[in-house]
Amino acid sequence: MERFRPADLDERDWATLRATCPVSKTTAPDGEGVWLVSRYADIRKVLGSQVFSVSPIDLEKGSGTAEANESIFQDPPEHTRLRGLVAGPFAVGYVGRYRDSIRAKADELLAEIGSANRPADVMADFAKPLTMNVIAAVVGVPEPDRAMFLHLSDQLLVPLSEAQGVVAIEGWKQLNSYVRDLIAERRRTTGREGTDLIAHMIRVQEDEGTVDDVELATMVLGLPVAGYVSTANAIAVAMRYLLEFKWLHTLRTAPDGEELRKQFVEEVLRIQSGDNGESMPRFAAEDFELGDVTIRKGDQVVAPLIAANRDDSLFDDPDTFNPRRDKLIRHIAFGFGIHRCLGANLARLELQVATDALVECGLDFEMLEAWKAVPWKVNMLGDRFPERMMVKVTA
Repeated sequence: MERFRPADLDERDWATLRATCPVSKTTAPDGEGVWLVSRYADIRKVLGSQVFSVSPIDLEKGSGTAEANESIFQDPPEHTRLRGLVAGPFAVGYVGRYRDSIRAKADELLAEIGSANRPADVMADFAKPLTMNVIAAVVGVPEPDRAMFLHLSDQLLVPLSEAQGVVAIEGWKQLNSYVRDLIAERRRTTGREGTDLIAHMIRVQEDEGTVDDVELATMVLGLPVAGYVSTANAIAVAMRYLLEFKWLHTLRTAPDGEELRKQFVEEVLRIQSGDNGESMPRFAAEDFELGDVTIRKGDQVVAPLIAANRDDSLFDDPDTFNPRRDKLIRHIAFGFGIHRCLGANLARLELQVATDALVECGLDFEMLEAWKAVPWKVNMLGDRFPERMMVKVTA
């Protein structure tokens, strides 16, 4: 159940596991037995079936034991209601309006990197400020507050062992207070007017009465914290392949460069699965047949996206980075089923625009440390992300 960083992926023998025991019994860190699923088709079945809950099962009731909460990380019908409330601002036709502003911010950050006359940290100088600026704009955080919002969000994204530390608790209090004050200010001023998530949720609250104040604040608070690090991670992984594997030069010179950039983005998403929005464990609400195995009611199942996206029955030579591969569009880097990543359309757009900006910026970059030497952290949400990624910059 360990979540592997991208540098470790070629060291995992998913092919042998799929060939010999595709639904296997293993042990979780807490000592409990769990089912590990390793085939693409089986993983889609688990993630796509509502037989599986995202919380442990009450064996008498046959449903999840977790109490209803204010977030979308729960089962239907509450999941259906809350996800439906916030889905609109993240629809593919809606997020496209942010393309120009994302590009403007990417160009601004790259110009600062190019003029700084020093090595750049891809995470601190580009990926994190870019992605936080984007999600903050979608949510409705004013631009002058975004650096502070990023700082407080980083205080929350500490390793699991530090999740109850003084810094995290204080950061949570400050961020929670800020969000509640921001919503109150919006009600007093522009209210329901606007295209961001806060305006959208205020309209839903006033018109339909289907969301309360706590749920509204939870969505506004949770989505930026949950979303920006995983997209910044994707940009770091993209930068690795642009530099270490010379794809920056290829994308700049290839006759099919524009289309190849889109394929490059999809291959980044496929190859980094396991660090960008890995699926939550599932719990069987009833007996379920998977291959030759009967998963019993109450059993825990782990269906890793990393394994699905390296299934050689679908992707030839899956451990090799190849944007020109067949069937690339069938990857499930954002998950599958009702819990598929809410921000998938926005994350894909950010990665596309960041790639375009890097290709067209007129700068050359050189990694200053090997990819496996890059230090990584694991936060309380389970995401892995580079602490830094240092590069030399030349015009």
